[in-house]
Amino acid sequence: MSDYKYFAANYAISSIIEIFRSVTDAPKDFGLGVVWRAKRDGSWSDSEADVGPLLDSWMRGDFDLVDNEITEEQANGYLREWHASGSWPGRD
Repeated sequence: MSDYKYFAANYAISSIIEIFRSVTDAPKDFGLGVVWRAKRDGSWSDSEADVGPLLDSWMRGDFDLVDNEITEEQANGYLREWHASGSWPGRD
């Protein structure tokens, strides 16, 4: 079993544009700096610039930890698809 929960963010547009992961203790720890955003280069970033927009959306109630949760397989599928297409939908 993965040590992470995965989430898809679309920021009120029709398609998924970013993938995030958090420790399995979410939602208890979700807003405490244990969230990472997938980046085009294959790394995961927890910088404020990378996770701040998601946390702001969560605090406003526009992002739901249950509704936006996806499986690790789904997250990897999105990431593979984006890399294969050469088009990264979210921020670099």
